[in-house]
Amino acid sequence: MLRCSFSAFLAASLVAGSAAAQQVVVSEILYQPPGGSAFADAEFVEILNAGTSAANLGNAAFTAGIAFTFPASFSLAPGARAVVVRNRALFASRYGAVPGLVAGSFSGALNNSGETLTLSSATGAVLAELRFGTDGAWPTRPAGQGGSLELVDPAGPQNLSANWRASSEFYGSPGTAGAGPQDRIVVNELLAHTDPPLEDAVELFNRTDVAIDVGGWFLSNSRGDPTRFRIPDRTVVPPRGFRVIYEYQFFPVIPAPGQTPFTFSAARGDDVVLLSADASGNPLRWEDVQQFPASPNGHTFGRYPDGEGPFLLMSQMTLGTSVVNTDPPELLPVFRQGLGAPNAPHAVGPVVFNRIRYSAPADGVEFVELLNITDAEAPLYDPRFPTNTYGIEGGITFRFPEPETLPPGGRIVVAGTANFAAVRALLSLPATVPIVGPYSGQLASDGEQLRLVRPDDPQQAPRPDAGFVPYYVVEQIDYSGAAPWPVLAQPDQQLIRRRVGAGPGYDPANWEAVPVQAPASVARLQVTRYTDGVLGLRVTGNAGSRYFVESVAISGNGRPALIAVAASGTLNVSTNGPITLALALQVSGDGGLYRLRIE
Repeated sequence: MLRCSFSAFLAASLVAGSAAAQQVVVSEILYQPPGGSAFADAEFVEILNAGTSAANLGNAAFTAGIAFTFPASFSLAPGARAVVVRNRALFASRYGAVPGLVAGSFSGALNNSGETLTLSSATGAVLAELRFGTDGAWPTRPAGQGGSLELVDPAGPQNLSANWRASSEFYGSPGTAGAGPQDRIVVNELLAHTDPPLEDAVELFNRTDVAIDVGGWFLSNSRGDPTRFRIPDRTVVPPRGFRVIYEYQFFPVIPAPGQTPFTFSAARGDDVVLLSADASGNPLRWEDVQQFPASPNGHTFGRYPDGEGPFLLMSQMTLGTSVVNTDPPELLPVFRQGLGAPNAPHAVGPVVFNRIRYSAPADGVEFVELLNITDAEAPLYDPRFPTNTYGIEGGITFRFPEPETLPPGGRIVVAGTANFAAVRALLSLPATVPIVGPYSGQLASDGEQLRLVRPDDPQQAPRPDAGFVPYYVVEQIDYSGAAPWPVLAQPDQQLIRRRVGAGPGYDPANWEAVPVQAPASVARLQVTRYTDGVLGLRVTGNAGSRYFVESVAISGNGRPALIAVAASGTLNVSTNGPITLALALQVSGDGGLYRLRIE
């Protein structure tokens, strides 16, 4: 039933003054039951006594959201759950006998767009109050797709939507604690962008030590229609092993009765859904649900190591055969022989997030720095369509206005301000590091997702979306302002810096928090000698300061001239007094010197 819309937020509180006020929480609700209009009245609300003593709920009542009064002598034991339902007969037809079912039915209906639920004592004191939403940070599957909204940690913060999840059980778990994700069988690798000799494929991985028969389970590309393809009977995934399901099975020439053929969307991204079922075909559990963006041709998404980690673009396809997208189309039957194989690591680069300042003071400077981790130039655009450029999505939005190319090891800073001088001064950036921006939005101090995206070729006629430019994710990170992500004592005086360029960006251990340092002070530079292509250079300055030398150009009668400030390479200086360093720098073949950074 739809009455009005609430923005996505949660506030659940207990009011002191009664024993129950320290104990009772709303622990699960099913506000939009799956099954369409025939089961629209199969709603329920579950409460839990999270305390250590019995809670007296005699004549307590739900006074907002729904209307229901508990019996006069009703008491809820520690750890016990109580369930109130909208339609007892319909509820019983789906769930049978349920522990904690309270006699009677509530009146009214839960709001499909979110609302406030209030449980009050017989004297009117608020015992528990929950305001739930259905968008933003809230789980969306409970909104009619299948699953209830369940509390993750009854002792945790009740005012965080992150403490709520969509139940793994397709119809919820009234009267019992939800099992949560079991991760028995997971989608381990997915191929969505294909041309012969490849076709769409889904690799399953068994994370347990016993074989699991997935025959009769469902595979789909839609959470709203998760039963599109029934996996054939006697399809067994071996212990710690693999099984691949191919496009010819879920997109057959002649579909089986009740089957909805499908393929995965390579240009716009899609869902992959694995749903277990009983022998009669009734859905049981959401075994795995993954959402993925657009993908380049012949590249897969997957987990690394197998069965674990985020579902991201892989460095190479590992479905069990050596067939790749550049092979002759006639090899499609050979490709279909693949039974799965251990995954390669996730793809990294060629361009990655290198430094991020997300918790700046109100008048401070936020930025994202990108780094080319390869020894080749990295164009930040599609060379075939140069006006289609890289971008950053997620917490902020930015698209490079002009085609940019990063040299080997090169960097570029995307700033949150148009005051590029402030950014350059804050980071002591040499003139060789470009700054672009500003981006739209603001980096969240408590963390959020950032995605570096690159354009694929536009869709071609006669496709209905001809001209549409797919963007696939080069790198995705979900940084946080709390552990395990690194945080200094004064977060507004820090930035986070990648430790290893070729290491995974999503791993908090590959990042370190470092102070934002003051701009480099001035140092005196003196050439001491120049013989046989070797330059002697003396740098004199103050201890604790940072000094940069970028390059030396040879001109005129062979006398070197010093140019600009630093770029890359680091020499650490440790001393308590004035610094004097004698450095020998090898002259390169074109007359310039290798870059040097003294820090």
